[in-house]
Amino acid sequence: MNFETVLKALDKIEPKLQQLPELATQQRELADRVMMLEQKGSRRAEDADTRQRLDDGPVNGMTMLRTAAEFKSYFRTGEPTRVGIGDFLRGLAGMSTTAAATKALSVGTDTAGGFAVPRATFGDIMAALVPNSALLQAGTPVIPLGDAKTTTTAVVNTIPTAAWRLENGVIAESDPTFRAVVATPQSLSFRFRVSRELLADAPNMNQALEIVIAQALAKELDRAGLRGSGTAPEPRGILNTAGVYVVGSGTNGAAGPGFDTIISTLTNILQQDAPMPTAAIMSPRSRIRIAAGVDTTGQPKQKPDILNAMQLLSSSQVPNNLTVGTSSDCSELFIGNFSCMALRMRETVSIQMLNELYAENGQIGFVGHVRADVSVFYPAAFAVVTGLR
Repeated sequence: MNFETVLKALDKIEPKLQQLPELATQQRELADRVMMLEQKGSRRAEDADTRQRLDDGPVNGMTMLRTAAEFKSYFRTGEPTRVGIGDFLRGLAGMSTTAAATKALSVGTDTAGGFAVPRATFGDIMAALVPNSALLQAGTPVIPLGDAKTTTTAVVNTIPTAAWRLENGVIAESDPTFRAVVATPQSLSFRFRVSRELLADAPNMNQALEIVIAQALAKELDRAGLRGSGTAPEPRGILNTAGVYVVGSGTNGAAGPGFDTIISTLTNILQQDAPMPTAAIMSPRSRIRIAAGVDTTGQPKQKPDILNAMQLLSSSQVPNNLTVGTSSDCSELFIGNFSCMALRMRETVSIQMLNELYAENGQIGFVGHVRADVSVFYPAAFAVVTGLR
């Protein structure tokens, strides 16, 4: 091979040699992209696992939602675009709104003439409900029912008694341990109005409406879950559920409550072999009295260790004007493991616009409907103290 041939070969190789740094950079970029895709796939797998855990609820395989994150994750599944409740109502009122809201309204109406709120929007409302509901803060789950009209739950009625026996001996009998409770979601409605100008112009209308609707639902769901009569259409709450331990505070009530009241009631629950209570729900007056309690030296009373894991919550839906004997200023205290009950809800809110009711004041009225019921799975896990003054 002569020198000229070698030079020609080098000329052909040189451009490729100059590309080596660029090829190395491209190789690194490709490796980074592969790693990023692997991580993204891993995150998707984790999200899928989370959704699967939500789908594998502990009650007959039903989904049980407790936290704001769980509500958003569950109801946003399959919803490509989020629609704010304010945008939804603007579209319902014929105002300028987002394309997503217009599309949601084009789906159709329900039998009552209202429009079903998109799933993701309902998830945002339910997420806003969590910090406003004493029941949800206490650990009560919400079970979405889809389109089911009723659902039957096996409720723990009594714990069976086990007994030793000799060979060929008779097996000891015990009471039935379960009973069936049918939950039938009832209609819960709320009405509100807003000026046309505020609805059209307020940039934070989505957040404001979420709070208003969530608080309206939270208050009544708390009241029904705690004190509901069970007379249709009102759900049956803890107070009126058979098997719940109810104890009074004397003929005419008594001052309270205090930590001693809670511990005394806790004793009765644990003696029934029920799970450790997660929370105590009381009126704001009672909660303040516990916080203001002092010992014999005038120092604030410390929460006993046995109650450290128990939340002390207040709800305005626990009244302070109940009559016991000659007293008309009595209240109640609800203690229990609140995971042993649930709120069962249909997976939508239907909203109707009131076209003429507030028109003369330049306002627009709306009526919302949800369907819900209360189920207490294990009545012995709860106790109610009445007659607290």
